[in-house]
Amino acid sequence: MFNIPMNTSGALSADSLLALNQTGSAGLPTNNVGQTQQTVNANQPVQNNYQQPAQNNFSQPVQNNYQQPARNNFSQPAQNNYQQPVQNTQPIAPRQRPAGTGVHLKKGQKTSLSQINPNLSEIQVCLGWDILNQACDLDASAFMLGADNKVVGDDWFVFYGQPTSPDGSITHMGDSTDGAGVGDDEVINISLNKLSPNVQKIAFVVTINEALEKNLNFSMVSNAYVRVVDKSTNKELVKFMLTDYFASVTSMVVGEVYNKGGQWRFNPVGNGFAEDLAGLCAVYGVNVAD
Repeated sequence: MFNIPMNTSGALSADSLLALNQTGSAGLPTNNVGQTQQTVNANQPVQNNYQQPAQNNFSQPVQNNYQQPARNNFSQPAQNNYQQPVQNTQPIAPRQRPAGTGVHLKKGQKTSLSQINPNLSEIQVCLGWDILNQACDLDASAFMLGADNKVVGDDWFVFYGQPTSPDGSITHMGDSTDGAGVGDDEVINISLNKLSPNVQKIAFVVTINEALEKNLNFSMVSNAYVRVVDKSTNKELVKFMLTDYFASVTSMVVGEVYNKGGQWRFNPVGNGFAEDLAGLCAVYGVNVAD
């Protein structure tokens, strides 16, 4: 190994090569004090080349790469992703409901409508609800069932896409359009005397539109009710307030009107299903086209 004189910079000069040849490979001449001192000073470049790059390459990149991404990537997305779902769940103001004087029923408390009015011929089944999530759009439907609790035919159910029954006895009045936040949400008119003799029961259901696709359920609904009104006198006969609002429920059978022993009766059901309208059609025997 050669001890290169430290006054050399870049490539070796001719004088340096000559001195190297004269002294051989044993090192610098011992009687040359200047050269011996220069050899001692050979440690200086090592110190310079080591300390400066280490300080420059370590301190600056670490500070720049750590502080800025941490602040930018964390604060902005977290605020945006959290606030939007909260805004979507803001409740809509409750409607002002009709002040009826009918008999308030509990779940499963069957009552004879004919005993309240023996001449009962036309009724209105009125439904209402408040929603806690503005994404919820509720719809009421009526399934016309035979003795086997199945529809008497595929067309024998009334909903927003088919507002009138085949026998003309049931008419869906559509969504409430008063725009003032009062009254019932949906109303279904029934002419009992026009009902086909094959129809033994009418089941009334409430479903949430696109509940399965949008992950909506009845825990986002409150103050739901169904009431039966004598259409000829506009008198409320019975009313049932629903009490169960579960996150696993996407549709609700709210009540049934049926004939027993020549009397029209009402059954406040209040049972929930994890089905949409198409699923309830399958439950009641309606063949839904793909």
